[in-house]
Amino acid sequence: MANQTSLIDRLRIENGEMNPADRAIANVILDDIEAATRLPIKDLAAKAKVSEPTIIRFARRIGCDGFTDFKIRLAQDYAIGRMYIAAERTSAAETGPDVAQHVYDATSQALANAFAQRDPAALEQAANLIHAARRTFCFGVGGSSANVAREAENRLFRLDIAVSATADPYKQRIIASTVEADDVLFIFSVTGKPRSLVDSAQIALSLGAKVVTVTHPGSPLAQQASINVPLVAFDEEKFFYMPNRGRYGQLFVLDCISTLIGARRRNTVGKKLWRARSTLVALHGSTDSQPVGD
Repeated sequence: MANQTSLIDRLRIENGEMNPADRAIANVILDDIEAATRLPIKDLAAKAKVSEPTIIRFARRIGCDGFTDFKIRLAQDYAIGRMYIAAERTSAAETGPDVAQHVYDATSQALANAFAQRDPAALEQAANLIHAARRTFCFGVGGSSANVAREAENRLFRLDIAVSATADPYKQRIIASTVEADDVLFIFSVTGKPRSLVDSAQIALSLGAKVVTVTHPGSPLAQQASINVPLVAFDEEKFFYMPNRGRYGQLFVLDCISTLIGARRRNTVGKKLWRARSTLVALHGSTDSQPVGD
């Protein structure tokens, strides 16, 4: 089957030629594709009444590396398909209601895609490295990744982590040259290809530091990581006038990692956050219903 054929189309076209077990799996997926993008392998196996190894073999027969790769491609195809259907059903979003719906759909699709390809073990390992680090440096370049790196600094400093962020390619290399073995680079990149990020990761690793990346698996940057949290943050150029959806996936990963770190530091950071909240009362009264510092 040609690479241009979507995974969903393959499931439909080849359904009649599948063996009974594969057909049962395909039918469960096609009955509710959106729900299938979120199903763990155990639940999918139960619904299709097959074993988990059968699910893995099915994914490989359909042209995927495994179940995780299958779910990533399924979520991508479903999200992109919905975007095309919406485009054909309506004119370009220009009014308040249309734009709100369009942006909401794009956001939910990006989050569903990020959730479908989540790697709990990588999230845990990334959180452990940053939690134990002496210093953490957040890097990114470009519109989305640079802003998410700054947001990482914003999240982590509240957890009493010595953290800073930069999107300057020169400064990134300089910082990487000054790290030590108990420091961590925390790098975000949609493509995993920017030269300054790859170079910085290589320099830091050569000095014994750890590198946590959130990027496309198999990319040059991912290959330099101590821990890579995989994220294929796809976009669809047909809707070029919309903001890039990839940042929602990056923020999802960041929220997961920062929440894991917060759980590890709950006992030691609690009193400090209470003091921080108390100092803000002098600025504008009670902050009971607000996040610290927001």
